[in-house]
Amino acid sequence: MNNSVYVGNAGRDAALDRGWLLGHFKDSGDPRHSGDVEIKWGVHEAGEERSVWVSAEEPVVLTVRWPSAPGYRVPEQ
Repeated sequence: MNNSVYVGNAGRDAALDRGWLLGHFKDSGDPRHSGDVEIKWGVHEAGEERSVWVSAEEPVVLTVRWPSAPGYRVPEQ
């Protein structure tokens, strides 16, 4: 079996790590380990409100961002 591919269910897997599916925080032997990018899966309930938006329907949100590792930032220019 090739360990470089992970097959799962984003809804179930995300619940195990506060929504995060891929990133530097996964074990180094896990195919979901990445020092280059982090991916988060989230489902909000219809009617859920935040300070800047109101959800009319049940949205699914996929977040892709650069690593949040300590010390990682864009150099000042």
